[in-house]
Amino acid sequence: MMEIGRLCIKTAGRNAGKHCVIVDTLEGNFVMIDGNVPRKRCNIRHLEPLPIVLKVKKGASTDSVHEAMKKENINTRTTKPKTKKPVKPVKQRKIKAKQPAAEKKQKKSK
Repeated sequence: MMEIGRLCIKTAGRNAGKHCVIVDTLEGNFVMIDGNVPRKRCNIRHLEPLPIVLKVKKGASTDSVHEAMKKENINTRTTKPKTKKPVKPVKQRKIKAKQPAAEKKQKKSK
């Protein structure tokens, strides 16, 4: 029943209520899921299987899982491109070399 490509709803954890697709089966009661949740290992007790099976290969990439979900008219999460703000360069102060006190007095007297 928990074959690769099975569409499920996550029932536990921070992603509860979100759609996911089984991408790989692991040892015991665990499967690898992907879709509207981050790709991660999940216990099958935390999944509610739906009658829909998507055409994805074992270990399919996140992009191919999202494409298969779009073909079945299932909303997919949209990720914002990770852009870093430009960092302003730090102005470096010029450090003056300390002169001995004797040299300072000589320069002042000239």
